[in-house]
Amino acid sequence: MTALGSPPAGRAEVLTPKGYEPPALDPSGWNVLTAGEDSLGCRYALEWPSGWCALSDLSSARAVGVDASFKDPRDEASTLAVFVSRVGDEVRSQRDRGSLDAVAASRADSAPRQANIGKRERRTRVGGAGESVATYDVETKVGGGTAGRFGAAVELVGITVYGGKEYLVRATASGASWPAQKKALRRAVESFRILDACR
Repeated sequence: MTALGSPPAGRAEVLTPKGYEPPALDPSGWNVLTAGEDSLGCRYALEWPSGWCALSDLSSARAVGVDASFKDPRDEASTLAVFVSRVGDEVRSQRDRGSLDAVAASRADSAPRQANIGKRERRTRVGGAGESVATYDVETKVGGGTAGRFGAAVELVGITVYGGKEYLVRATASGASWPAQKKALRRAVESFRILDACR
């Protein structure tokens, strides 16, 4: 890990996580990722918090469906990632996978000691002509052994299906960090937009 200079008195040293770029700083408080092209042939944009680190080796990550990944170097449980995968021809939108309630329940039921703490349907922009598609946002509290060494954690996902692909934007934070991180993480997830048609 690379040190980011001398920490202020009484503050822990901030280190760049292994495999990530040094923190990207923007005076606006937000960095903008405009993907030239994702691993499956679409272009998208996403805002991520200033001071966070971006994953260095995307080629290896894309082999397992991770198209972009970011981490807060001051709180390693706080992460943001974009996953891209193909869907079957019968899945034309997120609604084809079931209702918001059904999708939220399946995420909560995927491991012990998990519960939904928030869910909603919203629209994600596509292209420049005002088109939008349905997105499900689901917040799940993860407790006990499923959250590993962080104890409890919260996961927020925004799931969008478009052009034969699923875009899943996932933000996480420890249970202790969630109250301080949730506003920024919700904004990051909601900032996702698809810039043009998929090939």
